[in-house]
Amino acid sequence: MAEKSFLVQRFARLPLGQIHLIGYSVAGEETIVQVPELNVCFDIGRCPYFALTSDIICLTHGHMDHVAGLPYYLSQRAFQGMKPGTILLPGELERPVDALLRCWRDIERQATPYELVGMSPGEVYEVRRDFSIRCFATHHGGPSLGYSLISVREKLRQEYLGTPGPELVALKKRGVEIQYRVEVPLVAYLGDTTMGEVFNHPDVQNAEVLITECTFFDADHKHKAKAGRHLHLDHFLDVIGNLKNRDVVLIHVSRRTGVRRARNLLRRRVGEQRMKNIHFLMDFEGSSDGGDIDSVLPMPPENAE
Repeated sequence: MAEKSFLVQRFARLPLGQIHLIGYSVAGEETIVQVPELNVCFDIGRCPYFALTSDIICLTHGHMDHVAGLPYYLSQRAFQGMKPGTILLPGELERPVDALLRCWRDIERQATPYELVGMSPGEVYEVRRDFSIRCFATHHGGPSLGYSLISVREKLRQEYLGTPGPELVALKKRGVEIQYRVEVPLVAYLGDTTMGEVFNHPDVQNAEVLITECTFFDADHKHKAKAGRHLHLDHFLDVIGNLKNRDVVLIHVSRRTGVRRARNLLRRRVGEQRMKNIHFLMDFEGSSDGGDIDSVLPMPPENAE
């Protein structure tokens, strides 16, 4: 009988300027990406331990590999005396997710608190005066949204530059608009998506950090990308020229290809210079805890993803 290998799951930690990403994303298995400095998790996967520290979860769509850990996340936060989690999700999923969570309340015999916020494309959830979350439509099976984390800044209008402080205070008291609002998209996250208008969205093109899936890389996998409404390398190459992001992070790579091979295929197409700001979340090569994750994961069945 062949010896079985067991997965010792390792989570990625990717520093990107003033923020860093913690997460895990393998196509069809689990996806979660945390931005700890902004108190947000994109999707919840199976709720690894670090997810409990984020107060806000942004769910992109209803597939199990992105939402399975939600009841555990809420239950554990209640158990540990943390405040209820806030869940942003496509509006069409609010009712069925609420029904699911109510079932878990009955099973656990405890009134686990939570807040669901159904969202539609273009809606904004204000976290603080200086920080908000905007959602936009993506192109996957069923209701799906992407999210951008927005830094909101107030700047003094040009005509009031150099005006003494007391005069500015007096102008504000009279109701004069002396400032204007500036929105800076810090992070944009697409979840699962195929090609479409989402890549023309200003937040997607201009966010300091763009996190996008790119599931398939091999030439003979384009039909799989089309069937599952996922991104193929050829699609990514079609849009990369319009992206102005400081960093682009690729997630959701299929184990059929693996991160090492995916990285090499991309490098051949875009060159070393362009690769300097493109990262694979699950790239463990050269890290202190071992090699590529593909060596410890079994291949998926033929109809997976």
